[in-house]
Amino acid sequence: MSSTSAIISRLFHKDNSLGYILLGPGFLFLAVMMAYPFLYAVYLSFTDKQIGAPANFIGLENYAKLLSTNLFHKTVVNSLVYTAFALALKFAGGLALGVMLNRPFIGQRVVKALLLLPWIMPTVFSTMIWSWIYHPSFSIVNEVLVNKLHVLSEPLPFLRNEVWAMASLIFVNVWRGVPFFAITFLAAIQSVSVEILEASKIDGASRWGTFWRIIFPIILPVVIIVVLISTIGTLGDFDLPFLLTHGGPNDATTLFSLTAYTLSLSSGLIGLGAAVTMTMFPFLILLVIASLIRVRQQQQT
Repeated sequence: MSSTSAIISRLFHKDNSLGYILLGPGFLFLAVMMAYPFLYAVYLSFTDKQIGAPANFIGLENYAKLLSTNLFHKTVVNSLVYTAFALALKFAGGLALGVMLNRPFIGQRVVKALLLLPWIMPTVFSTMIWSWIYHPSFSIVNEVLVNKLHVLSEPLPFLRNEVWAMASLIFVNVWRGVPFFAITFLAAIQSVSVEILEASKIDGASRWGTFWRIIFPIILPVVIIVVLISTIGTLGDFDLPFLLTHGGPNDATTLFSLTAYTLSLSSGLIGLGAAVTMTMFPFLILLVIASLIRVRQQQQT
């Protein structure tokens, strides 16, 4: 008994083993709650599983079937367009707000609190508000522009036109995501050493030069991680397109998660739907690896 206690005591007093012990429960939880569903989805993607029927192994047939369908092609293009534009706008808007909020002004704390509202607001609630704003018949924006200000002769087709529907979806995603970028960038900017900034002023560096040559390289690891997290979330976004556009019009806003949902639950093709989700995985793995390598390189310089 004493020998067992001594072994346990040594394990808890060694830095190398203590880290693994503390991470063990969390890792076990993630393995049960995330690894098993993921591995099961990988297995289903290689079967012809349908609702109410047994699964039979069919190899790469689901992936070959996806590559031959127009729906999957539109899903890939829509997802890339949606993610690219949303990320670019969230990055630019978040960085600009982060820099602005780093300067003291009256009501700064109130502005920071209000800035978080779009991000912390439940998706269902905020989407209901935007669906009313974009409504074909009751849009408050069209009411003001057409009937009140007479700026436009006809209402804007927010959710009825393919291009407008994607743009409207991207705008809502940016509206929800910019606060996360802004607050995270602000925290990173405020962590930069004051001595470094004062030294750059003494050397005669301008504010623009100080930010891009000194501050931004220092906060770059944070920027990479934030962009990575947002990329994963945006590429797999389901709530927003499902509630706002339902993938329409004419599948113009159908994304990976929505296509997987439609095939799996609406059509009952579980295996085919699982294959849709698995097509994102290689890209995300490469993105994560590249991001982590870049962060490590930046921290070593």
